[in-house]
Amino acid sequence: MDGVPGISFAGIPAGETFTYRFPVRQNGTYWYHSHSGFQEQLGHYGQLIVDPAQTDPVDYDVEHTVVLSDWTFEDPHNVFRNLKTIEGYYNFQRPTLANIDDQMQATGMALGEVIGKRLSWQGMRMDPTDIADVTGATYTFLMNGKSADENPVFLAEPGQKVRLRIVNASSQTYYDVRIPGLPMTVVQADGQDIKPVETDEFRIAVAETYDVIITLPDDQAYTLFAETMDRSGYARGTLASRVGMSAAIPEPRRRPMLNMADMGMMMKGGMEGMEGMEGMEGMEGMEGMEGMEG
Repeated sequence: MDGVPGISFAGIPAGETFTYRFPVRQNGTYWYHSHSGFQEQLGHYGQLIVDPAQTDPVDYDVEHTVVLSDWTFEDPHNVFRNLKTIEGYYNFQRPTLANIDDQMQATGMALGEVIGKRLSWQGMRMDPTDIADVTGATYTFLMNGKSADENPVFLAEPGQKVRLRIVNASSQTYYDVRIPGLPMTVVQADGQDIKPVETDEFRIAVAETYDVIITLPDDQAYTLFAETMDRSGYARGTLASRVGMSAAIPEPRRRPMLNMADMGMMMKGGMEGMEGMEGMEGMEGMEGMEGMEG
């Protein structure tokens, strides 16, 4: 039941209540959040778990809720106003003169090539690091309402099958989730059971849910690491057999940079399909160019 004030219902006035009634037709991992103002950004969200009436097809010994989110100490209205004024207001990862050598080393390109690419982006008034609208410049990234320093702990004994019900309740943030040293088996997506898929990492977008199964192989701690898509920060927790254990935090990875293909600026097929166009305006002098890429 999706309640959008002014669209699907009148809204809930201050001091009053509203009862949501809906038939439960399926089981799985879901969540709820407010659609009023910026209440979701202010923390009005939570997980909803519907257990199956019959035997659960997923075999597990222990389950844990993992709610990813983002938090800013700014007034969300100010964040929105800043983005409306300058779309890259929170993007502090832009290419600059100070990091031009770093880009050369990372890409293997010469100085002239790097400068040429930067001028191309500048000419389009675009930014190759425009990955996320709101970044770690203002956000603290949370796991079950706790920052990375607070380190929430998820308990399980060695050999137990652990079901992690992971929800991305963020307002703006996509996460890349991994557990260094442990494979994950995805068994459910957006509340629907799926054919199990083993992976070392997956990306979870805003509002998505994934259920994964892991097995702790020994009596040591493992880090549940949720790195933001733009690499400006992370949330993390610890999987362990007892409170007080912790594992190493992975080194943050290099922030990604978009290319022209990501922006839809590359034409497929080179000069294919250009035959018979000699008479079109501006096509003079194109003879012999069939082999030119793009």
